[in-house]
Amino acid sequence: MNVHRILKTKIGELLIERELITKDQLEQALKAQKENGGYISQHLISLGFVKEENIAECLSNQYSFAYLPLANYEIQPKIMEIIPFKFLNIYSLLPVEKRGNTLSVVMADPLNEGVIDMLRQITGCEIQVFISTYTEIRQAIESYFHIEIQNVNKGPGEEGRMLKGEMLKSFIQVKNFSNGKEMRKYKRKECKLDMVYFFQDKCYKGTTKNISYGGLLFTTEIFIPIEKNIYTNIVCNILQGNLTINSVVQVVRVQKIEALHSADGQETTPQKYDIAGFFDFITDDDRRNLAILLE
Repeated sequence: MNVHRILKTKIGELLIERELITKDQLEQALKAQKENGGYISQHLISLGFVKEENIAECLSNQYSFAYLPLANYEIQPKIMEIIPFKFLNIYSLLPVEKRGNTLSVVMADPLNEGVIDMLRQITGCEIQVFISTYTEIRQAIESYFHIEIQNVNKGPGEEGRMLKGEMLKSFIQVKNFSNGKEMRKYKRKECKLDMVYFFQDKCYKGTTKNISYGGLLFTTEIFIPIEKNIYTNIVCNILQGNLTINSVVQVVRVQKIEALHSADGQETTPQKYDIAGFFDFITDDDRRNLAILLE
C-alpha cells in the first residue's frame, strides 16, 4: 500500500475511537512517553492498556495495511543491507522485499510519517508499508542481526562512561517557560562545517553556523517550508574530516537571508536561508561523535 495516503488520526485517538483505551489511559501513556521517549503504542502496551495484536488489527482495519507474519517470512540478506542497521534498530522496522523502485518495509508504527519520509530519503525508493507487532519485529531483528545486537549490548566501556560523564557536565538542559511554551537551551559551538541533507528525495548542500548537543543552525539555498504543527524531517551528515554524524533533524525555524545587491540593483549572491532544528533522532554512537565535535 502506497504511503502517500492521508493519515490524519494518531494511534492514540484511533484506539479511543474504537473504545480500546480511555482518554485517561492515553494521558498516562503520553506522560510516560514524555519522560522516557519511545513510541506511544509501546507505552500503552507496557502499561497493560492494550495488546499488540489490538493495535495491529486496528491499524490494518483503519488504513488497509497488510499484516505480515515475520516468523513465516525469510528476508534475503541483500535486502536488509538497503537500510543501515542502526536505523532498523532504532525504529524497529525491517525491509522485506524490493521490486523496481519500491521497497517493502514492515513496521509496528506505520503512522509515523516522519520515519517513512526518512526511509524514502535514505533509500531513494518509494516505501510500501506492511504491519507487524513490535515483538515480532524485534525477534526478527535479533535473529538476523544477532552479532550487531551483541556489539550494541557490550556498552561503551570505561572510555565511553567517562565521555558520557563529561557530556552530562558540559551540556546541561535548561528549561524556561514563556507564554506557556517550554524552551530548551544548550551550549552552542560556532562552527562552519560542510554538510549534506536530504529533502523531498533530493540531496542538497549546506553549511553549519552553530551546533549544540540539542540541534544545529545551518545555511542553505533551499527553502524548507514549515506547516502548522507539521515539522520537516531531514537526514543530515555533518562532516569534519573523517567524523560523521548521522541524525534526523526536526526543522523549527526558517529565516530568509537578504541577498547582496550591486549598485545597479542586481543580486550578487544567491538567495539563502537559515534553518534551525532539533535533533529528533540520533544514535548513541553519533551522540558520542557529536560530543567529540563539541569538545
